[in-house]
Amino acid sequence: MKIELATKQDVPAILDLQRKAFGPLCEELDWKDAPPLTESLEQAYEEFARCTTLKVQNDAGYIIGSVNGNVTDGSLYIGRLMVLPEYQQQGIGKQLFREIQSRLPHNRAWLCTCQQVRPPYEFYLREGFKPYKSEIVGPGLTWVYMEKNTSTFSASGRSLASSACTLPSSSVGACSY
Repeated sequence: MKIELATKQDVPAILDLQRKAFGPLCEELDWKDAPPLTESLEQAYEEFARCTTLKVQNDAGYIIGSVNGNVTDGSLYIGRLMVLPEYQQQGIGKQLFREIQSRLPHNRAWLCTCQQVRPPYEFYLREGFKPYKSEIVGPGLTWVYMEKNTSTFSASGRSLASSACTLPSSSVGACSY
């Protein structure tokens, strides 16, 4: 499996992956208007411009996994780790998750996820992330903000990411599900 930087031309395929990866989870939560399902192509291009996005393709060249992130003031925000359902439980998400942290030097990493969706929440715990804040965002929906303090820097001591992967006014739209 080869992890590569995504290109602007990959954005439509990543948006399609996002809907397929998060669709079953959002359906399980009865959240029909969840941001991963309602994000427009224009919004996806805007997010891509703000973040470093990684991708994994299958042998046919189809994008089957992705993650994005960016570093601001030494703090890495990791967003939308996703793998097509039929490729899950094969280590692809774990490799993407570790690679984004490796490629973007930081001293703290953070993310947010839905506490009711246990597999990703428990994965982040196993990866050393600890909850530091939670927020009820709807009936039966709790966003948990998780962080991990680290000390990783590039050889030159500076970040490889230059622009912030900013959160929208409601952080729910940018958080991992």
